[in-house]
Amino acid sequence: MNEQQINHSSHFSSTTVGEKRVCTTILVFKTNLTNTKHIRKVKSPLNLHPYIKDWNVDLHDCDNILRVVAENIPAREVEQIIVNAGYYCEELH
Repeated sequence: MNEQQINHSSHFSSTTVGEKRVCTTILVFKTNLTNTKHIRKVKSPLNLHPYIKDWNVDLHDCDNILRVVAENIPAREVEQIIVNAGYYCEELH
């Protein structure tokens, strides 16, 4: 049985598949990823993370917004991926 509930205000989706509950979240971060060279440095760790399903960076936004669609991952873990690559990353609430 597959049941899905979406709360648009918190960018949160919860799906129950069998006995396992999967929480999909859209996380939004302010970064200093200002060009494609910076994005290339974080591309591999973001793409290889098993719980990150999709991501993008808005280079036209003054805060260089990183949006991450992820399942069961805390924002702090995404921040650490970006920081480990040498960049600033702070979740926006």
